[in-house]
Amino acid sequence: AAAFAAEAIRIGGTGGALGSMRALGEAFKKQYPNMEVVVVPGLGSGGGRKALMGGALEGAVTARPWKGAEKLDGAVARLYGGSPFVMAVASKNPAANLTIQDIIDIHTGKKTTWPDGQRLRLILRPLTDSDTEMLLSIGPDMDQAVKIAHRREGMKIAITDEESADAIQSTPGAVGTSMLSLIVSEKRPLKALSIKGVVPSVKTIADGSYPWFKSFYLVTKTDAPSASRSFVEFAFSARGRQILSTLGYWLPEAKTAP
Repeated sequence: AAAFAAEAIRIGGTGGALGSMRALGEAFKKQYPNMEVVVVPGLGSGGGRKALMGGALEGAVTARPWKGAEKLDGAVARLYGGSPFVMAVASKNPAANLTIQDIIDIHTGKKTTWPDGQRLRLILRPLTDSDTEMLLSIGPDMDQAVKIAHRREGMKIAITDEESADAIQSTPGAVGTSMLSLIVSEKRPLKALSIKGVVPSVKTIADGSYPWFKSFYLVTKTDAPSASRSFVEFAFSARGRQILSTLGYWLPEAKTAP
């Protein structure tokens, strides 16, 4: 029986990509029934890289490859797609669009209700999180607005992408940052708001009209076992890319991180 047991390929990292890895894993298993992709939640990009290099994972998914001293000898990161960074609300929220000033006012506490009168509740991410870094790029006044938000009393701070999505779903009137790839791949009852009238989508990333998106990388060791290499090959195959294209990803030409 042991000879026919499925070989596990453990994948973990940034929460914005885990639903997509599950979808790829399900399709991969149909092609390779003796292999099982196990998605490990709650690690984040940095935790995924550490777990990979420590031998706890066979692959890591990150929202960036690495910076300077973080560069991992003996590992390779391949860009597999980009997905819109979004301001998200519950699907039933009637809001559809935010201006840059709206986003600033939400963080500073000047905007406290939705157009239908419902109280607005902001879900924050840690100041060092990549979501916060991305949020700061939305406008020149965002840095001060985010600092003000973190000084306000009683604010909810979600540590991971999954916690943020859970909080937006469960908190009446909530708004927070997320990724289109997470919302689509996990079939979350959330919707991404337009910013300045531009809908976050694969199309608007491609044409440059929606400039806020994250690039996602699949990281493996250079001496990865054959099962891991097979999964990476599948992810970058025509079938794998077709699956990703349905999950909120813009698919650039595959690249290896420097």
